Amino acid sequence: MSGRSLALLLVGLCAFALAVFSITKEKSSNELEQQTAMVATYTPQQKTTELKAVWKKLRSEDFGFYPDRVWLYAGRETYLYGRGKEIGDLKSVLRKGHYETEVMTFESIRPAPVRAVCWDKSTHVIIFPPFTEYPDVHEIAKTDLRSYVSTGNNIVFLGGFASIGLMNEIFGFRLQAEVYQEGPFYRNERYAKGTIFEFLPSRLGEDGLIYGCKYSSLPPGGRCYYDSLGDCVVWSVRYDFGMITYVANNMLTAFHMDAWHKVLRAAVSI
Repeated sequence: MSGRSLALLLVGLCAFALAVFSITKEKSSNELEQQTAMVATYTPQQKTTELKAVWKKLRSEDFGFYPDRVWLYAGRETYLYGRGKEIGDLKSVLRKGHYETEVMTFESIRPAPVRAVCWDKSTHVIIFPPFTEYPDVHEIAKTDLRSYVSTGNNIVFLGGFASIGLMNEIFGFRLQAEVYQEGPFYRNERYAKGTIFEFLPSRLGEDGLIYGCKYSSLPPGGRCYYDSLGDCVVWSVRYDFGMITYVANNMLTAFHMDAWHKVLRAAVSI
């Protein structure tokens, strides 16, 4: 093939390629315009799905509320075990002014008894008194206690190093115990306002044995109602839909502690 013929062939091929590119470009442009128009005119229909869980309040939140039934732990790890008088004294404190309230006891924190208490739909408060020895709580029982609080119930722990350690173990807190802080302890108006604690005494005396928590170690969202120089002695924190409450007094005596008793009843009804 001569050089002239080869040149003409190359020119023809180039012209053909340009024509194909032009047609393809025009087609793509038209498709893009059509897609853009479709996007501009199409409004997708919003899809809604039912929530897997709906929060229904399990207990009243008004200041006049007090639970009809309370579970109190009186197992062998506590000072209440086998001591009817002490159990009766603490029940009297809890029922003062609310004599229709039933305070029931359970004496084991093995999985089955704990599950029976946590699945009692008519009771929304569990109280753990001070421990005389550190309790051995099974992982199944820990899960049930977390679920109990998560669904809108309240667990109240009374003062003691073991109580603080148990809260850390069950709920993953990093509470630090305050070994000793001289009282009195004053109401924290910032957090007490608008709660039942707003109507309680403005100060608590150094009555009984008190095991506070360092204010800085409270879990996120924790509300300290009474404190003194960084030592928080009454606090609570939301845990999902429920509440965990701590009263630092061990309540070993039922006498000359009226202010602390009012705080305990408030903690139960929070």
